[in-house]
Amino acid sequence: GNIQKMNYLGLEIRPNVVAYAQERVPKWNLAGKLSFVGCNANVDLDRILSLYCSEEKNNAPLEYVSIQYPDPHFKNRHEKRRVVTPELVSTVAKYLPEGKVVFLQSDIQSVLDTMRERFREQSIYFEDEIESVEEYMDVNPLGVPTERELSVLKKDLPVFRTILRRT
Repeated sequence: GNIQKMNYLGLEIRPNVVAYAQERVPKWNLAGKLSFVGCNANVDLDRILSLYCSEEKNNAPLEYVSIQYPDPHFKNRHEKRRVVTPELVSTVAKYLPEGKVVFLQSDIQSVLDTMRERFREQSIYFEDEIESVEEYMDVNPLGVPTERELSVLKKDLPVFRTILRRT
């Protein structure tokens, strides 16, 4: 789909970040095109997508999924809090049409590698655009960097990215 014609929905677990982002929408002249929802993607994604992609909403298909800079949850006991779980991958597969993409991005290599592995494990649904797990994309294909991305790049630190295509 044409990036100009799409609507965007940001999911964020921290209420203060949702409020901050939502406040900025009019400043970016994106009212009616961009919105943010406070939720836990692992709990709420299926319900949210079923509402947005329903027939009542003119069958608006999911065009693009991006997961950017999730909380790393380094401790093993917090592993269940990580955003990209096998269940999340299955939910994305359920709503994302064939040929559409999932963009993953993090400034922490192990976080990107783990997210990527979760999608690669479900290879009947997703194919990594980059064959080697040791290679990453140089450029953000969205063309709109996040604030985190800008601060990381300003410090001359690496950003790790890949795209997976729905098969």
